[in-house]
Amino acid sequence: MRTMLFSFMLLVGGLLGCAHTHRMPVDDKDQPYQERTRVQVESRKIRPLIAVDKAVVDREPSGLLRVRLALHNKTHDDIWVDIRTVFTDEQGLEVEKTNWEPFLCTARTVETFEVRSLGSQVRDYMVLIRDPKESEPKP
Repeated sequence: MRTMLFSFMLLVGGLLGCAHTHRMPVDDKDQPYQERTRVQVESRKIRPLIAVDKAVVDREPSGLLRVRLALHNKTHDDIWVDIRTVFTDEQGLEVEKTNWEPFLCTARTVETFEVRSLGSQVRDYMVLIRDPKESEPKP
């Protein structure tokens, strides 16, 4: 009986400890591309602390896709996050992606994050936001 109870507790603990990705709502709804949320937060801790006030996507004359997000830090403390942008083609398949970039959301302000695609063949995007990874000193 103890072994069964211990196994059940391990199973429940494992399920509760799994990582979750949460969709980040964009408050500005006048653009049709925002109907499918393209900004996702991979952290329960960050999700209530920041908001996407505005998302603007346009094509530059060279054909590159430019994404700009207005990220609002709702807390009294500065928050560091890592941001990655994934650009996709017409079928929704990944064409290119950026490295994880550290980004500072200053306390009680709105900061603008901006990124451009490398090629003109991209059609859509997804922005991922996560807790910053701690860098470990190399031996």
